[in-house]
Amino acid sequence: MTQKELVLSLKNVSKVYQLGKVELVALKGIDLDIHRGDFVTIMGPSGSGKSTLLNLIGCLDSPTKGKVFLKGKDISLMSESQLSQFRGKTIGFVFQEFNLLPQLNALENVALPMVFQEVSQEKRRKKARNS
Repeated sequence: MTQKELVLSLKNVSKVYQLGKVELVALKGIDLDIHRGDFVTIMGPSGSGKSTLLNLIGCLDSPTKGKVFLKGKDISLMSESQLSQFRGKTIGFVFQEFNLLPQLNALENVALPMVFQEVSQEKRRKKARNS
């Protein structure tokens, strides 16, 4: 049996928020490996750290402690610009609440993320029409 590609790995990940003089521990010592083709569900009660975990996995936040590897790359070593590029090419988000820009039409809203990936206007338009 061939081993599936490891696409996400969290090693001893913790996230602590500083709220004035109070420390709020959102995640503590999380280890997680997800391989290509795995189906994963993150469940738990309100306040258990689900959104915090997804923000770390989605490169929207950094852990206070530990490492997050996405496709073999340590995201903590990336600059904001590199993270933005990597996130745009590697991760897809489906938000509970969609946030379209009202000043753009539907096609322009679909094409907008490709602007940040430096995709040409012609290719953006073509891909957006096919979406």
